[in-house]
Amino acid sequence: MARIDVICPTFNRSTAILPTIESVLAQSVEDWTLLVVSDGSTDDTDDVVRGIGDPRVRLLRVRRCGSPGGPRNAGLAAARAPYVAYLDHDDRWDPEHLAVLLGHLGPDAPLVATGCERVEPDGHSVDRSGLLDSVWHPELQALNAMYEPSRVGHVRELVAGGCRWSRQAVGFEDWDLWFRLAERGTDVTVAAERTALLTLHPGSRRHTFGARHGVGLALLDDAERAHRVRLRLSGPGLRAELEERYLTDMHGWFEALSASPRLIRPRWARVEDIMAALRDRVAAGSSGSFLSTLAVVAAPGGHALALPTG
Repeated sequence: MARIDVICPTFNRSTAILPTIESVLAQSVEDWTLLVVSDGSTDDTDDVVRGIGDPRVRLLRVRRCGSPGGPRNAGLAAARAPYVAYLDHDDRWDPEHLAVLLGHLGPDAPLVATGCERVEPDGHSVDRSGLLDSVWHPELQALNAMYEPSRVGHVRELVAGGCRWSRQAVGFEDWDLWFRLAERGTDVTVAAERTALLTLHPGSRRHTFGARHGVGLALLDDAERAHRVRLRLSGPGLRAELEERYLTDMHGWFEALSASPRLIRPRWARVEDIMAALRDRVAAGSSGSFLSTLAVVAAPGGHALALPTG
């Protein structure tokens, strides 16, 4: 029996799936099984997978679900190894990825995430995981969609029964599952090694979902007033002040979290180190300016300013 099963959901990927599969074949750990779950593909994807010629690569075909959750659940039902890892069909792994996961997975670390690098289809690096990616707490999990499936491995029985992948085609099914596991008391062990290579492109689901869900922040009596408030909040005039308030609030939050036994962070990382990394991220424009994404939506009693979440 394999030591770890890899679940790769796919749909109409054809030969473009080969680099993903090849990154599994190149793993330094050899006792794995790759379960490629075809979500009702209508092209030659199934034939491409069957033609791999390695008995550790298995094709499972399921009825079309339309989201990765269904195929991942099918893969879990077929898995037999004590551990499971996930790999999306447009991502790849460093040869040491499974070795890093297996070096941590066990009774005291049932859920593990590695570091990553995000790249464009031409290989241009967009960003790489760092200190902020290595800091985890259930409250932080509620705030952000940590972590992408291609970075994650877990004890197989952890995701079973009533705690399985959502089949809803609304996106963020990974965030949903990790959040529910956190509510059940499962903490994430974070490995700093950047062993997952995540491809970002216009066809990725993370770029094709519209803002169908959000968090309401304020209710105003008419649409014109709501739009004026949105423009003022998202404009450059208030940006610096709002970012400083954001950093002050986050500092207090991390100080409070530092007393929690569930806060996961590198042993060397102090609150000051975390805040320095967060300040760098804010300066780069990738945090602290979420108000620029505010939307005005019709709501009972008027129009709401909402922060889109998916």
